[in-house]
Amino acid sequence: MADIEKEILDKEAKKAAKAEVKAKKAEAKAKAREARLAMTPEEKHSRVMEILKKEYKFENWLLAILAPVLLLYGVYIVSGDFGTVDLAKLLGNSQYDFINWFFNTDLKRILTGSFLILIGTLVIVYLAIPFFKPSFAELKKVSWPTGKELGKNSIRVFGFLLFLMFVFIIYGFALDPLFKWIIK
Repeated sequence: MADIEKEILDKEAKKAAKAEVKAKKAEAKAKAREARLAMTPEEKHSRVMEILKKEYKFENWLLAILAPVLLLYGVYIVSGDFGTVDLAKLLGNSQYDFINWFFNTDLKRILTGSFLILIGTLVIVYLAIPFFKPSFAELKKVSWPTGKELGKNSIRVFGFLLFLMFVFIIYGFALDPLFKWIIK
């Protein structure tokens, strides 16, 4: 009888332990959900960018290498020449009808090249966003001058530039005869 009671107690202890673990997991999930809901859109976005920076570093480098190549190919296709090779003749006379379709008229060739330029530009912008995003946050912290302060400071800068211009003109008039004498 004691063995049976012990087994029953062990089973109940295991059930209680499982229930406790389940409750802790549910509580952790609820806290994580509350934290996600409490995040501002900027925090969510920065979290996505953080993942992209850390986990997809190789892909970003590959994109950084391929995007300018894509841009150049787009420019070459739009212009119709690639160095000494006439792309319209080369690409328009392919043995594959699928390729010919993109290049058999000037309009299609220009649209295809423009599409490549657009995709290359978008990839470069996508890759540049993580570098410029902190700058935008810092710009929000800057205390910008009022219109009057900006006007006064601009006048001071232009005044100083005029002063320097006159100083160098005077140096030029003063030293010009010396330089002419040295050259002779």
